[in-house]
Amino acid sequence: MKKPLSGDEGLSFDGMPTGKSLSDFWRWSSSDLLNNTLRGAYAEFIVASALDLNVVDSTREDWTPFDLLYHNKRIEVKSAAYLQAWGGHKQSFIQFSIRPTQAWYPETGYEGSVERQSDLYIFCLYTVRNPDEANPLLLDGWDFYVLPTYILNNHCGEQKSISLASLLNLHPIACKYDGVSKAADALLGVLVSTRQIPE
Repeated sequence: MKKPLSGDEGLSFDGMPTGKSLSDFWRWSSSDLLNNTLRGAYAEFIVASALDLNVVDSTREDWTPFDLLYHNKRIEVKSAAYLQAWGGHKQSFIQFSIRPTQAWYPETGYEGSVERQSDLYIFCLYTVRNPDEANPLLLDGWDFYVLPTYILNNHCGEQKSISLASLLNLHPIACKYDGVSKAADALLGVLVSTRQIPE
């Protein structure tokens, strides 16, 4: 895992500073947390911090078959929001990707069968509907739904996405930010005790 940069690093050309820094780039590229692509990475960060994983001295790896490793168990994080970065007051229909994938490794390329690669899914929904009140940094505006992967496999097969209503019909553990780790621990404990996943 690469050591994270501080943001103070400067851009240079021909051995001379340009007056711009890495933090300038981060502000330019990563300030709109409602952007679909960025929101997914931000949701991973939120979940990682809720699980007390090291998000300060590590960097995100976006090529791995799953998003987070928690007590040696694989977690997939998915996000959705009623509001979108392109603005307007039309609210989005909430659905999450649950597409089965083939694992890819930098050393060997694609390996194994097409399947869901995690033990647990954590679905993150940004619930604020008023654009004037939107601030994804306020974590009170996020809802989380925690569900074992085998339930998706049993009920959804090769389905590529799931609506919020259909997800709720599968009875995930619903929680706020401060309940994510408790929900994950409870479900992983059950999965291990029932031998759905190895210890």
